[in-house]
Amino acid sequence: MTAKRAVLGTVVAVLLPVPLVLLFLESRGGMGPGRGGAEADGVVPVLSHEERRARATYHRDCERGSDCEAPLACVTDPRVWVGYCTDSQCMSDVQCPEGQVCRSVASTEGRPLVRYCIPKGARHEGERCVPLPSTREEACAEGLLCGGGQGWCGRPCRRGEPGACADGFFCADVTPEPICLPSCRAQGCAEGQQCIRFDEGASACANVYGSQCQQATCLPDSECRVLDSLSRPGSVWMDCVRKCGEGRPACPSGSVCYMWRCQPSCDPHVPGACGDGFRCEQLKPDKPWVCRPDW
Repeated sequence: MTAKRAVLGTVVAVLLPVPLVLLFLESRGGMGPGRGGAEADGVVPVLSHEERRARATYHRDCERGSDCEAPLACVTDPRVWVGYCTDSQCMSDVQCPEGQVCRSVASTEGRPLVRYCIPKGARHEGERCVPLPSTREEACAEGLLCGGGQGWCGRPCRRGEPGACADGFFCADVTPEPICLPSCRAQGCAEGQQCIRFDEGASACANVYGSQCQQATCLPDSECRVLDSLSRPGSVWMDCVRKCGEGRPACPSGSVCYMWRCQPSCDPHVPGACGDGFRCEQLKPDKPWVCRPDW
């Protein structure tokens, strides 16, 4: 009996530290590929070099998740203008280089999510952002996430929780996770600005260049188009735009069909030919001169 107790004591002594070691490794993101319940949480795991090489679709072009082998996901990366099959780069900030943080990015179907190391940003709450930014000027500041189909910087929140968002914001269930989106419908805007509606219920105050088509009815063959730019926060360019091209009526006088839309034509030698907030531009040598947003 004494010998059995001695053996049992030795086994217990060996096993007791194991949970502590696992907890430490998990906190450092060092449990290895696909561990720690990442896939169960809807997040693509970090694969080892060998696991990546074993998948023929790794970093191959894709359009949807079914184009990729499990557990890879299809991500559209604006930095390279293509979609590709990938795993996650990280699971926590400690796995990223200095000056970067680990953030979730939606795949082509929204889920599963993929974790990337991205720059710590400079954009404020309620400003537009890029989910996979190339520079800190495109990324959100500390404590904010880039979410929603159009990309907004917002603090994470829980729907239905009182005080989850500051005044002028509301908690929206968007990808990759709920964040506080801006809303100016109740508070209104400062003089000279207008409250502009965006997708997913968001709205923001902005200086409007062009025609405020959200307050008018566009013709049946036209649509209200709203454009904005990260380089000009607080400004939008909008107008009723008529579609054109094969099988559609010719564009009205003073406009030309370019990129499947009727756009105002202009003379680059005439100062101010396009009006405030626009410039006369020729995108290619064989293309017409048209009025484009001045951002």
